[in-house]
Amino acid sequence: MRHLMRYSKHAIAGMIGLVFMVGSALATDFQADMIQKTQGMEITGKIYVKGKKSRVDMNMMGQQTQTISRLDKNTVWIVQPNQGFYMEMPVNPGSPELIRDDAELKKYASKKKVGTETMNGHACDKYEIVYHDPNLGKMTTWVSKKLNFPVKVIQKGPQGESTVEYRNIQTGNVKDSLFELPPGLQKMEMPAMGGMRPNQ
Repeated sequence: MRHLMRYSKHAIAGMIGLVFMVGSALATDFQADMIQKTQGMEITGKIYVKGKKSRVDMNMMGQQTQTISRLDKNTVWIVQPNQGFYMEMPVNPGSPELIRDDAELKKYASKKKVGTETMNGHACDKYEIVYHDPNLGKMTTWVSKKLNFPVKVIQKGPQGESTVEYRNIQTGNVKDSLFELPPGLQKMEMPAMGGMRPNQ
C-alpha cells in the first residue's frame, strides 16, 4: 500500500546514525544545512538543534523524512509527513550510534584529541575515536567550541566511509515546535524483515 514500507531496520539506523553520534546533550541552539555521504550516495537536508532536542529534515527515496531526537523523552521519532505516519524508537545511551558523553563513550571506544582546526567557519577540536569492536571502525570528528556539537564527522569501517557535515550554520531562534510530532499522524510499528504495519 505504501512503498516506503520497504524500509528495513538497518536503513533506518543508517539514516540517523551519523547525524546524532557524538553530539553533546547540551549543544548551543542552531540550525544548518546538512550534507551526508555514504556508500556512494549524497543526502542533503537541514538540522535543527536546541539543547537536548535535535531534528533532521531530508529527502530519501523521493520522500520527505523528519528524524526528531528527544533525549528529554528518551525517544526518536522518524516521521513521514506526506505519508501520514511516524515510527518511534528509544534513544539507547549505550548504543554506539547515539553516544552522547565521554563517560559513556569509554565503554565502547577510545577518544584522543589530535588537534584544532577551523571547519566551516568554526574553531573546532579535532578528535579521533576508535571503537573497541573492529566492526564499528573509527571516526574523526570536528567539534565546534562555540556550538559544543560536531560540524563534521567521518566514519570509516568495514562497510566503507560515511561523512556528515553541517554548513551555513545559524545560531539561536530555533522554535520548540520543530521538535514536536505533527498532529494527525498514524503510529507505525518499527519494521521487521523489511515491512511495517500500523500500531493497533
